[in-house]
Amino acid sequence: MVPALIATDLDGTLLDAESRIPRRNAEALWRAHRHGVPIAITTGRPVRWLGGLESIQGLRPHVICSNGSVRFDLASGTMAHRVEVPPDTARSVAAELRDREPGITFAVEIGARWGCEPGFPIRDGRAVPDVIAPIDELVGIGVVKLMALSGTSSSDALAQRLVPIIGGRLSATWSMGGARGLLEIGPPGVSKATALRELCDELGIGLHDVVAFGDMPNDLDMLRAVGHPYAMANAHPLLLAEGFNLAPRHTDDGVGRVVDALLDAADTHHPSLS
Repeated sequence: MVPALIATDLDGTLLDAESRIPRRNAEALWRAHRHGVPIAITTGRPVRWLGGLESIQGLRPHVICSNGSVRFDLASGTMAHRVEVPPDTARSVAAELRDREPGITFAVEIGARWGCEPGFPIRDGRAVPDVIAPIDELVGIGVVKLMALSGTSSSDALAQRLVPIIGGRLSATWSMGGARGLLEIGPPGVSKATALRELCDELGIGLHDVVAFGDMPNDLDMLRAVGHPYAMANAHPLLLAEGFNLAPRHTDDGVGRVVDALLDAADTHHPSLS
């Protein structure tokens, strides 16, 4: 089949272990592009972490960042659309989360900038925050994603305790492994799935004709929404339990292998497409 659109997550999916797009993955997406297939990057990463996409920049991919809160134009380097977290709701939610989990610290994504509380650990000193202030102040400056970091719990454990507290007031998901848990909190009702649905509506594409790839809980709603979902072989157990189609691991060029197989089948049945 020739997909109507290919949507792919980045980390653990399209990118390899060094956060680069493997040659086979890039070539497969270019091949799909020649078939007229639009490409959508759907990532929890903020705009400021979109480096490494040079090999597919010429495809003019649609880029959905911050778990659906931001649409980014890679060619012009501008935000085409953004949805902000309601400040008052964010303040009350943050206070309740801190009551439940006293050791957490908060950071926020502010479009192309970011800010954090004074106690938030800055990993390896590589990303100096644009703003350092208490969370009550940070949420008032146009936040698209709120992040709650634990130094003692995994993301799975943190989500189990805190997501029920948030309820439907804001969206909550997670995508980071390891001992330090990170909960990613966005505007209510916003996810990769909702942003992808809006994009497909604009392009006149049905979600049932979309192929999507993902590996972590923040991809779950997106994979449930499309007609041809693929969980990576290295995916989180929540995705593997859903019974999605299985793609090879991200370190084995899983996205490229699946896309090539789909296009090979289409070329066999419709030689004029090759």
